[in-house]
Amino acid sequence: MRGTRAIAGWSSPGPMNGTDTLFWRLGTNPGTRPHVTWLWYLDRTPDWSTFLDGCRWVTGKLPRLTHRVLDTPVRAGTPAWAPDPHFRLTRHVHRMRLPEPAGPRELLELVEWRNSADFDPLHPPWEATLVEGYEQDRAAILLKWHHSVGDAVTIVSAMSRLLPDAAPTDQPGADLSGADLSGTGLSEADPSGRPRSADGHATRRTAPVARLPLSSAAHGITDGTRTLLRKTARWLTTPRAAGDGIRLAGRAAAQLLRPVARSPLLRGRSSAIRCGVVTVPLADLKAAGRAAGVSVTSAYISAVLDAFHRYHAHHGVNHRSVATLVPVNVREPFETGAGNIIASVRIAGPIGDMPIPARMAAVHSAIAEARGALVRDVHTALADLGSWVPGLVHRLVLPPVLRSGIDVVVTSVPGFSRTTFAAGARVVDAVAWAPRGGAAANLSMASHDGTCAIGTNLDPAAVTDTGLFHHCLEQSLHELTTG
Repeated sequence: MRGTRAIAGWSSPGPMNGTDTLFWRLGTNPGTRPHVTWLWYLDRTPDWSTFLDGCRWVTGKLPRLTHRVLDTPVRAGTPAWAPDPHFRLTRHVHRMRLPEPAGPRELLELVEWRNSADFDPLHPPWEATLVEGYEQDRAAILLKWHHSVGDAVTIVSAMSRLLPDAAPTDQPGADLSGADLSGTGLSEADPSGRPRSADGHATRRTAPVARLPLSSAAHGITDGTRTLLRKTARWLTTPRAAGDGIRLAGRAAAQLLRPVARSPLLRGRSSAIRCGVVTVPLADLKAAGRAAGVSVTSAYISAVLDAFHRYHAHHGVNHRSVATLVPVNVREPFETGAGNIIASVRIAGPIGDMPIPARMAAVHSAIAEARGALVRDVHTALADLGSWVPGLVHRLVLPPVLRSGIDVVVTSVPGFSRTTFAAGARVVDAVAWAPRGGAAANLSMASHDGTCAIGTNLDPAAVTDTGLFHHCLEQSLHELTTG
């Protein structure tokens, strides 16, 4: 903890991989904004100066957090990470106080607001906010990062290595907390938490996207062309291997593009966000899965789909399935650096009227079949190929394709596996919200200290009665875990 050496895989500037590039390009459209937010509830309000010192120490251990994105002039090919020559910690680390009395709803409204704000493309795409005034004497830390920085496994792995399992007494860097706003470059916040300028108006800045020099872009295009020619030559000289690769790629594409009838109830789309939280004991969820002979993830996804069944039934809509996307972690244990090493499978999530055990079995079987068609090398090759699709296509064409092909995204992310402290305060709960990517909803489950918290990111244009849906989800989880 006292060392200054960066964590492996977080220090070197260089090009993004294909999946990172996809997330970066999706960020140009508000409807597919790829922001991930993670809220840590603390048992007390930490000291601001300690929080700021801790964030400074973390950026030293994770230098990628001081890098910005340089895109290619034509927004085709892979962008690159490069040190931000104007990096300033206080551009990314903030302090806000909720208006009193503040409870869960006020905290969620802050999450919705921050999730809707774009990052400045000239600087590293992340921020950390110390939120004070929650339930009077408690606080929270709100982390937000662009998905191109890394997936949830990446972030949790790094933070698990950095955060202590006991309240530190002599190491400010291992802490994570704060100082006075004066002289830090931070603006004061109004009661809603929105930064305001000296004249009292809400501040908003726009900036051009940083570009790679033409020479660097040309070098990248040359390298990409050489790689493509080498692969083509190898396929031509080894037709059997080429045939196997084409068949695997075809299976992967067919799995993602297989027609699934979209729900007529979830067709509306907007860039608005409604966030919520529903919790369930981890032991109860494990017991339910074990009793049905399925994994915890399958049990969780089944509860989500049962909630959509109840929601549809309430509105008098009889629909058999929803197009459900399930992200899959494909990284090896030794791959702990920044970036995204994930894939996705798509299933026809059953929402018809059926017993919960039958739904769990159907979900488990569908996911097993879909994962059987998933080959990491093929997925990586397709993602790398997709990075050469011009940015205009990502902005204008891909969002409608995603909207027409996905109703719901169901995500399961790792949580802290031990007691964790940040800024000297104990993290008593943690909730994650993942981006919808054009879907009507993304529900993300993370476990912490024996509790699974499900963060719901709903599009109110699709799920028009968010209160009803959360009630349906609570009912489904209760029925699943009580038998």
